[in-house]
Order: sequence, then structure tokens, then C-alpha cells
Amino acid sequence: GYQITYDQRELFCFPRHVIFRFTNVKWQNTNNIGFHADDIDIAATPWQWRKFDAKFTHHVEIDAPVDEDGHTLILGGENGRAHVELDPDGFWRFSRVSLTQAKLGQTPNYVVLAESLEASAERPEKPAADHTQVGLTLHGNAENVTLPADIPSPFGLKMARLDVDLRVMGAVPDFRRRDSTDIWNKDMGVVDFDRLRTEWGPLKLTAKGTMGFDDDLQPEGAFAGAVENHQAVLKALMEHDFIAKRQEAMLNSALSLFAKPSKFENDSGIEIPITVQLGGLFLGPVRIFTFPEIEWPQNPPPASAPAPAP
Repeated sequence: GYQITYDQRELFCFPRHVIFRFTNVKWQNTNNIGFHADDIDIAATPWQWRKFDAKFTHHVEIDAPVDEDGHTLILGGENGRAHVELDPDGFWRFSRVSLTQAKLGQTPNYVVLAESLEASAERPEKPAADHTQVGLTLHGNAENVTLPADIPSPFGLKMARLDVDLRVMGAVPDFRRRDSTDIWNKDMGVVDFDRLRTEWGPLKLTAKGTMGFDDDLQPEGAFAGAVENHQAVLKALMEHDFIAKRQEAMLNSALSLFAKPSKFENDSGIEIPITVQLGGLFLGPVRIFTFPEIEWPQNPPPASAPAPAP
């Protein structure tokens, strides 16, 4: 049922390596998830057909439709590399990708840009049986990130760096679908953040914690975090009307009084509780970031018809 087309194919480097070079590759599966690359080299070592390396030049993109109204999850870039390892049945176990001029998010309004992006994903040997087992492990970092204008922030639309290490607990759902996510949520599925680090204007934040969904399938979570230079953070919040000017002195005193010295490695800031709730990210009692409510599609992502037999 997969549909694969390309304009040109070359084979070279045999017998030490096998490298296929494809031009204008288009790949689509039965869930309508699509992949396109202007130019791609796929390499493997003979007799080791479970490890593959790829090199992208020019544009590359993978997209997954969310609904029938044109909203799509995308991950793409201009140049990059990838490494994939398969299990004995041919399903991927480990994947690593690096991209320049990357873009990821949901079209059309919530696409994040990054000068460079590196990410890896790993599945366990056996699928997670319940929420106590890891279903997927992800690591990622991005530099010089530009956030979408539709998401207001007191720290600007430029983020110098973002690093994240997380584990999806339980059987990994299709997060594009409400029914699949709801089943995972009711089975106590959560996402454990082993490390979250951002350098975003005056905000330098390191945190770890857990996120999930409430009964309405909106994000909620609790973290322990360390913030450097919290006075500059409060000043930015006040200047952008996230907190009233008259509250600055009180909040600054409260944070200084009740916050603890950071126990995070290589962090010299203060440790404060961080929560995700009510459509926002809170440092203690102060909301520092807002995000739009998730509008789950009424209609599931469209599926493509199987390709005709040759």
C-alpha cells in the first residue's frame, strides 16, 4: 500500500558499500504520512542490512496530516544526515537525524524554525505493557530557534538553545488522534522529562518533571526547575504586562525568600516549582508563557488509498 516515486536513481561504491542516490523522492504510506527529499544518498554495508545511513541535500521534509482541514505536523530542513537501525522484523528500533535550517510543528500557524536541530528516538525491544514501562525515548537539541508569532512571549521570539531528554511511558499513542491519546491518558500514560534546558532571552531554565493530559486532553504537568537571574525574568514579565508593575517587588521578594538554592548540576540559580496548567507555564505563581488550547479534530487524519498492484 505504500507509494514511492523518484526521478532518478544511481548505485555506486559497491562492493565495500552500497549507496543509492535518489532524486526527487516522494514516499507515502497508508496513513497518508509523506516524505519528500530533493536529493538523498542511502548507504549500507553489504550483509548488514539492519543499519542504514542517509545524507540529505537541498530540501527534505516529512509530514503527517492531523485532520481534513489542512493542519499538518511537519519536520524538515535544507541539509542533514540520518541513521536508522532496524530490528529483525524490519521495524525501526533507533533513529537519529540532524538538520540545518530546520522547521517543525503544526502548519499553518505553529511552526518553529531552528538553524540546527539534532534528535534521536529509540524504541524498546518489546513494546511497553503498561505505564510503568518506557514506550519511546527521545533526545533533542536545537540552536537559534525562532518561535511562531502566534504564541506571545515576554522573552521574545528568539531562543538561543533548547535541550530536552524525555521518555514516553506506556504504549505510544497516535498523538494526532483524540481517541488514541484518550486511551493512553486513561491508562495513566505520561511523558517523563529527564532534562529540559532552555536559554531564552533573560530566561535560563533547567528542569525535570512529568507531563500528561487532564480529562479534557489539555496539557498539565509539574516540574522541579532552576532559574538563573530571576530578577531579569521578572523585569521582562513586567515590561510585557505579564505581571502588574506593583507586583514586581512582592514577587521578587517571595521568590528570593521561598526559593531554594539550585541542586541541578552546573546551575547557579534558584530552584522553584514549575507547573503547566490552564494554558500556561508557571514559575511558582507567575505565568511566564501561554499556549493555545489543543483543538482536537472532529475528523481523523485522512488515509490514502492503497497503491494499485503493478
